[in-house]
Formats: sequence, structure tokens, C-alpha cells
Amino acid sequence: MKKKLFIAASLMAVMAFSAVGFAACGENNADNGGSSVETPADNKVTVTYYDGTTELKSEEIEKGGKATEWTPTKEGWEFMGWYAEASLSQEFSFDTEITEDTDVFSAWRENVYVEDTANWYFIGAGSGDMSASNWGHSTEGLFMTKDTTITDANVYTIEITMYAGDKFQITHSDSWDYQQGIGHMIGFEYAAGVNPYAPDAGEVTAADRKYGEVRAEDGTLMFYGGDEYDKGAEVWNVWLADGQDGKYKFTYTTYPSNPAYNTIAWELVEKIAPQEETHKMYIAGTMNEWASKDVLDSHKMNKSDDGSTWTIIYEVTEADYADWTVDQGPFGEACAALKVKNEINGSDYGENGGMGNIFLKAGTYAIKYSAKDNSVAYEALDWYVVGTFLDGEGNAVNYAVKAGVTPTMTVVDGVASCTVELADVSTNSNYSWIAAQGKTDKEGNAAQAAIKVVFGSEIAIQGWYGDGEDNYYLAAGTYTISIDIATGVITIVAA
Repeated sequence: MKKKLFIAASLMAVMAFSAVGFAACGENNADNGGSSVETPADNKVTVTYYDGTTELKSEEIEKGGKATEWTPTKEGWEFMGWYAEASLSQEFSFDTEITEDTDVFSAWRENVYVEDTANWYFIGAGSGDMSASNWGHSTEGLFMTKDTTITDANVYTIEITMYAGDKFQITHSDSWDYQQGIGHMIGFEYAAGVNPYAPDAGEVTAADRKYGEVRAEDGTLMFYGGDEYDKGAEVWNVWLADGQDGKYKFTYTTYPSNPAYNTIAWELVEKIAPQEETHKMYIAGTMNEWASKDVLDSHKMNKSDDGSTWTIIYEVTEADYADWTVDQGPFGEACAALKVKNEINGSDYGENGGMGNIFLKAGTYAIKYSAKDNSVAYEALDWYVVGTFLDGEGNAVNYAVKAGVTPTMTVVDGVASCTVELADVSTNSNYSWIAAQGKTDKEGNAAQAAIKVVFGSEIAIQGWYGDGEDNYYLAAGTYTISIDIATGVITIVAA
């Protein structure tokens, strides 16, 4: 399989060697098959091949033609391929039609063995063996074993069980400075697809270089990764594709003097059945050390009846604040930071498609995760009047909070209140039960509407307050409704 190369610009200084020791093979045949037909000079372009800043050779071809692929040699170095840029970040395709003078650059790896003394290990998250990491450094069970029988190369291996959606990087210290990701995997190619870190951005093309894949020889998608924080693909997480659950052996070959050439090979050792349970959702952040310890029930989210969403109501206090949020948060002062996490596979979700933390000041919030698109929504809870309201199109809003329809209460000195105009909805098919059940107001008149007071939001409601456990039944009209927050006592006054 072809290797994809990622290399820092500083490495170019190492590669600016003289052309001594090169031997070109497969060079263009100036005889051109014996033809004596000459191409006009204004219809010719020049392709120049370089090693660093040293010119290896050049060839003149007809405009619109293709450059000649050849393999140079250099004593003590292994040729790694041709690139379209001096930074060696984009491979050159010899299928490209050349329409102007073009420079092509060679990449090399020095054939000098340097012993690697680092301890490499997997870091990441998932429902398989990667769950032991949960992004914690130096997890004992995820250390790679160095093959000491190989004396002229640094080869590390590990076998782990992975389920779809599991993800990892390889690193060797308690920092984020030595990440090795999907860009180092043999067979990695930029591709068209959806970046898992920015799903709302839609599909990208291979030319965008925001998403990439590793496929098996038969073309089956095995691993994928996407742009994270505008970093290069060499550090992107390696995600296991859907349907590829199994036990995998990874072989990591390192070159300490040229780490840009480190490679990750993979082998499917054993196919396993997909995991049945896919979601156990909770919130993690500055309030629970990002769930590095046991996840408390107060941080676990509740699944909806149809299994499509998970919600939680959480009260943020100043005890949840972290000092680093002063600089990194949006308020210019300390606040709390959190994300929604999946206990099964370790994935996390927040702002901007999951890439950013959710920063919150003190208050009570409803947070919802949707499995349909891995989106997260959150709202601060407030006091509302709910009941037999209709939206602008005449549709019933049954005891739910809805922006622009459900009256919001204002809190002053511990009392929440608002003025509400109630319409006669007793003949509406959704509310005809009011008349059918003979509901009356406090004066014994036939009720035409019903209300309760809630503390909540459109996402979730925490507290319900009414006439005991029942509604307040009222005639159509205008009312001032208030609730003493400390006692829960409701007062209703007709205008």
C-alpha cells in the first residue's frame, strides 16, 4: 500500500543535499520513437525535478502532456515519492496534464537506524479496549510492545478490541506534543465525506483535505478521520468505521531522526459482533473532572421513550467554575465548561459539532443530546405559564414551553409573575375535555381554559405547580399570575 507523507517545513533543510550519487532511471527518450516532427517552442513547457533546492534534472514536454515518472537513487537514502510542493505536503500526480512550467519535489528518508527508546501507547476513547483510556495518558493496558528481535528497526505492536466509533491516537508522553494519527496510517488518502468533528458543515471533497480514509484492498472502508482544530491529518484521530467491529493488530514503525515517516499498519485478527447498546449519555466537565472518576447519577442523562434523545437538568454553581475559563471562555471571567459524553464509546459532543466546550454561568440548565445528528442543545430554565394555549396557526400547545406562545414570568424579590390572556379553547378538539368533564372555575362558572406554572424550558421541565396536582381552571380573560418561588404558592388575579 502507498504511504502518505506529512513533513514539517523544518525538515526541508535536512533534504537540501547535492545531487551527487543520483542515478535517474526511466528518463524521457529524446529520440521520441524516431519521429523527426518538432514541437513549436511556444507549445512547450518545462518540468523540473528537485531534491530540496538542488535540481536533479528537467524535461521539456508538449503543453497539455504529462510528466515522466522516474525513480532517483541516493546512497544512504530511500526515495519516498514525488510532491507538488516544496513543503512535501501534497503528492504529485503523474496523470496531471501540464500546461505551464512545473516544479516537482522528491522526498527521502535516511537509511540510518536510530534506536527509539520511547514507550508508545494508545490514547483515545471507545466502548472496546479504548474505554480504558478515556483520553487518560499512560494507560497500562494500552502500551505497545517493542519487537526486540528486530535489531535494525523500531517496530511496536498491540492487539485491541474495537467497536464502530472507537477512536485513538498513538503518543509517548504525558502531553499532547507527540500525537500520531490517521495521517501516518499506511493507505491513508484524503477523500470525499463528512468530517466527524464538523458534521454540520456538510460533505467535503478530497481536494478540501478535511477528511480522509483508510480502506482495505477490496475497497471496504475500515478507518476514517477528520480535521480537528485546523491541525494536519498526521494527528487526526483514527475512527473505526461502521460494521468493522473486531480485534485488530496494529504495527507502528518509528524513525526517531525522521518522525514524519512513522507508519501505522493494521490487521484484522478477528471479526466480532457489533455492540448492542450504543448510548449511555452523561455530562462531564469542570464540575466532575471530565468524568475521570465514576460518573454520578446527577450527571447521567435520561433517554426518551423512543430512544432518540437524552436530556438532563443540571444546576451550575460557582463551585463548578475553573480558572482557565477566564481566558478561554466567552465571558472574560470564570465559568463552568462541559460537554455531553457517551459512556459506551467515549465520544463527546458540544458546541460547533462537538469540537467546543459549552461554557455556562451559574444557573439551572436543560441539556439535550439527539442521536439522529449527534447534536447538543441547551437552555437556561425559567418560569413559565403553560396549559391550553394555541400557536399562531391554531395548533394546540399542550402544557409545553414554546417560544412566542408560552408566557414567560419575570422574577422580582423571589416572586415570578406575568399577565396572561386566555382564549376560550373549550371547543377545540384537543381541549374539549374541559367541557366534557364539566370543569369549572372557583366561582362555579364553566371553565374555558386551564393552566399550570412550570420551571423549565422548551427542552425539559423540572417543576410543575398547580392547584394541588390539578390545573387551575379559568374562564377566558386576562389574568395576572404569580408564584412565590420559595413556597410554590400561586396567586391568580383577574384583570
